[in-house]
Amino acid sequence: MNQIPKEQNTQKQLERLAAQRELYSSAKKWHLSQIIFTVFIPVALATGSIYFNELAVYSAIFGVASFVFDISIIDPAINRKKKKAAKIQELFDCEVLQIPKSPLKTVDDITVEEVLLHYNAHSKIKSNVERIKNWYSPSVGQLSMKTARILCQRTNCWWDSKLRQRYSNFLKATSIVIFTLLMLASYLANLTLIETTLIASALVPFFQFCIKQCNDNLDAANRLNDLVSYSTQIWNDALKNSCNEETMILNSRRLQDEIFEHRSKSPLILDRFYKMFRDKDEELMNRTSDILVQEAIDNNCR
Repeated sequence: MNQIPKEQNTQKQLERLAAQRELYSSAKKWHLSQIIFTVFIPVALATGSIYFNELAVYSAIFGVASFVFDISIIDPAINRKKKKAAKIQELFDCEVLQIPKSPLKTVDDITVEEVLLHYNAHSKIKSNVERIKNWYSPSVGQLSMKTARILCQRTNCWWDSKLRQRYSNFLKATSIVIFTLLMLASYLANLTLIETTLIASALVPFFQFCIKQCNDNLDAANRLNDLVSYSTQIWNDALKNSCNEETMILNSRRLQDEIFEHRSKSPLILDRFYKMFRDKDEELMNRTSDILVQEAIDNNCR
């Protein structure tokens, strides 16, 4: 009924998917360095300061320096890569799902050479390309384009909402536990108020990172939930045949604008945490797609 299963696996589209994966991978390397400079080192220095008082001043200085380094260099670098990856995936979705380009989202600055550069880096490991095949469930090929398009967009909305909620809760619990343990250790070591204050100031980057990541992930999860609600609404409209094709395309374009914003702004999650839930979430996502495809067929909405 549509060419999504075939089109998404063409060389051109696989190059785009691989390129955006490579950019996200590069951004996650910057994110890892961000974690090292703002979490591991400050916590290690703060812990050492409890037992070696002369470290307290240096750990406080490092805390301020790493905070400045993070907001001026690391964070902007991550945001640039995320934005570029989102633009490449926007090109993929617009062609595969036949969505008109948005006048508000400029993606024309992405060149073929740039895509190929990142694709070549990602495809050095052959299994990387195999993993991105069938980006959307092949079962959507049974539907008309106007219906399959909305189903695929709904999949994009649902994909990592639960994961971000889990990650946010993990960060919140970790920050509370580490702060409590360090303050308890400072008390047991009979440190003065000044020494305790210096240790706490060394943890500024750590708290800044955890609070920002926690809030950003919760915002992203809430944004995704809103998108799921909207995608469900236009999906139900499609099943009822209550909208003409022009209106459905307009609704899809509006939804795609918000998906693009989400991809550009959402904080990164390290692969180690992501992989803990990936297989379960992918299985649920594919099963959901099959159920929705059957729902559309049952409603004679192919």
